[in-house]
Amino acid sequence: MKKFIVISIVLLMLAGFAITSSAMEVTLWADQEVDVGTLTVEVIGTDLVVTYTITAPWVLGETHLYVGELVPKKSAPGRFPYGADDAVGGIYTIPLADLGAVAGDTLIIAAQAEVTNPDEIDPVTELPREESVWAEGTQIRPGKNWAMYFEFVVE
Repeated sequence: MKKFIVISIVLLMLAGFAITSSAMEVTLWADQEVDVGTLTVEVIGTDLVVTYTITAPWVLGETHLYVGELVPKKSAPGRFPYGADDAVGGIYTIPLADLGAVAGDTLIIAAQAEVTNPDEIDPVTELPREESVWAEGTQIRPGKNWAMYFEFVVE
């Protein structure tokens, strides 16, 4: 019985290592200079999982996500293929097959969100501070706005 348990644990550990094959974490920036959390991108099984993690007191609002083979031509997050309806609690789960991605492929990711800080009240509007957030990377349209993308290699 002990041998069976040990073998089962080893097999479960090996399966766990085989399921998660690549992961990356980048900073989420609000107002271009305020670190409000991280974006984690990882391959779990046959899915690409993208997770927005926001640091208190900031609160996550609507999210938008672009994942593709090419840099997006537009930096308008409302036109990205994945929006708030596709995420559950700030987590997107996208089958790699839907992206046509296999091991060794490089994906372009642009992640945007809206956040609110209830601890900071705007003196003009008397509402909590709201900011747009982008995952750290390279500007999509330099000189136009600060929207960013980064590369993720599927391993």
